[in-house]
Amino acid sequence: MMVILITGSNKGLGIELVKEGLKRGHKIIATYRTPCEELFKLKDIFCDRLDIEVMDVSDLTSIVAAYKRISEKYDAIDGVINNAAVAFESFAFKGDPIVDIDIEKFYETFEINTFGPVRVLKQFMPLIYKGVDRCIVNISSEGAQLKSEGSHYIAYSSSKVALNMYTQKIRNYLSAQENTSDIRVYMIHPGRMFTAMNVVTAQIQPSESSFGIWDIIEKKKEINLDIPFINYKGEQMPL
Repeated sequence: MMVILITGSNKGLGIELVKEGLKRGHKIIATYRTPCEELFKLKDIFCDRLDIEVMDVSDLTSIVAAYKRISEKYDAIDGVINNAAVAFESFAFKGDPIVDIDIEKFYETFEINTFGPVRVLKQFMPLIYKGVDRCIVNISSEGAQLKSEGSHYIAYSSSKVALNMYTQKIRNYLSAQENTSDIRVYMIHPGRMFTAMNVVTAQIQPSESSFGIWDIIEKKKEINLDIPFINYKGEQMPL
């Protein structure tokens, strides 16, 4: 049994990751910014195997407070899935993405999608260091690929490119240290899912993505990549 903290657990992929992890017998710490009735129902069913905590990944004070509560109960955790993310842009946007860009929304996108995982790992890494089967999963996107065409979702895609670079850098650091070289670090494209964030190009249900991501976490898929940018099936993403 692993102890895994999941951000953005109140809907979409997040709630499916919680459900799949519980189904497989793990202990889950589900964090969220906005309350979700389904999480509370799961708590009634799984009791001690599910802890739910309010944590806004865009607010360091909120993260510190959540860490204090969680560290009082857990001496160690085995990993974090940084899932919380936003996408304010529309696929149907027809304006000039340079001139017409909403700077405030661009900034907020980075605050949650990029700086959120940085804040979370800054606080919770001491607990991961004490874990047993240690793993970091940062949910990325195919939008992080550099392509010669397309200008949709410019803020979202840019935030995921930055997240991938951060993920690769911490992977390089951890793999070079004798006492942390076993920590697995992944940046995972979860697929085009039917969620509130993506209904236009969706192809799969978030439950399918969650199943694949948990197979990766449980090492049911062998992944030995120096640049672990993969999809939910464990396949290398184009760089």
